[in-house]
Amino acid sequence: MNLIGKIFVFAVFVMSLVLMTFAGAVYVSHTNWKDEIERTPEQCIVGQRPGYKYLLQEAETERQTLQDQITSLSEKVGATERARDQVVAKLQSALSEKSGELDKLRQEQAALRTAEQELTERVKVAQDELKEATARVETLRKQVADQQGRVDDQVGRAAKLAAELEEAKAFLTMANERKTQLEKQVQNARDLLKQSGLTLDSLPRDRVPTLDGDVLAVAQDAIQVSLGSDDGLQIGHTLEVYRSGEYVGRAVVRTVKPDSAVAVLVKEFSRGIVQRGDKVTTRLKA
Repeated sequence: MNLIGKIFVFAVFVMSLVLMTFAGAVYVSHTNWKDEIERTPEQCIVGQRPGYKYLLQEAETERQTLQDQITSLSEKVGATERARDQVVAKLQSALSEKSGELDKLRQEQAALRTAEQELTERVKVAQDELKEATARVETLRKQVADQQGRVDDQVGRAAKLAAELEEAKAFLTMANERKTQLEKQVQNARDLLKQSGLTLDSLPRDRVPTLDGDVLAVAQDAIQVSLGSDDGLQIGHTLEVYRSGEYVGRAVVRTVKPDSAVAVLVKEFSRGIVQRGDKVTTRLKA
């Protein structure tokens, strides 16, 4: 046998060893797939799992359970969706209703804003008018106060004039009565003079008796004195008015009664204001 034959023999021997090793490995790693598939948990030893058939059954059972759960959940989801749809429908209906109310409220708000603006403008106009009216009222108040002052003055003057008028009426009444008396006295005196063979022209006219009296009342430019015809005072006699020894004025007798007379003050001889209680005399004493 030559070298090549030896080499071939050795190669065959090596390949045989390799094949034997491979066959042993295949045998060792060989799996009984029927047992692997049909093995139950009771047939399993420690560390083995059940067969695929059992696992498949368990998976199918679990799948069925899950399917039932899915079905139940689907029903529940459907019921929930229906309830949700009802709620959504109710919410949509309520939303539509609220939207309508909101639109209505917006319209009312717009109307209220318009009304508010109008009222604001009216209030502004009213305030302006109030200011003008207040100014007018103040002006009118001032005018009324002025007029009231004038009225008060006029009322005072009217009261004073009324009092003076009443006093003048009283003087006039007294003067008329005295006139009637004097007319009777004059007529009686004429009758007496006629019986005595005398006339008024034959009597002395410059004879004035010396008389002293008091001022009883004062009315404008007239005074009433305590001297009368019984004292010898006659119409036209002059009376001098004085107070505490000081000359005040002169008055001329216009009407005479038995116990009093009315004389008119002469402005040219006025030296003061004649007052009630002043003294009068027919002749000043040196």
